[in-house]
Amino acid sequence: MEKVIIYTTAEEIAQALIIMLEKYSVSQPIPSFQDEKMTVGEGANFIDVSYPTILKWITQNKIRVHGKGRTRFLLRSELIHDYKNLK
Repeated sequence: MEKVIIYTTAEEIAQALIIMLEKYSVSQPIPSFQDEKMTVGEGANFIDVSYPTILKWITQNKIRVHGKGRTRFLLRSELIHDYKNLK
């Protein structure tokens, strides 16, 4: 049988919540920016579409792109999110 504890004061409840959060929370690793960054061509290969297609979606603002001119790049997480919302 599981032990049941009844907290009666606000301080006890707050301490119990802190303990429970520390015990059961799972921290997500923070992705490295360099792991996320990819060129437009790499992004096209990643989602298996042609280079002209991904350029069309970028000009239509359906896919987010960062940078200017020849230094444009995509973020993997944003590309996945935007591609899912295309369909």
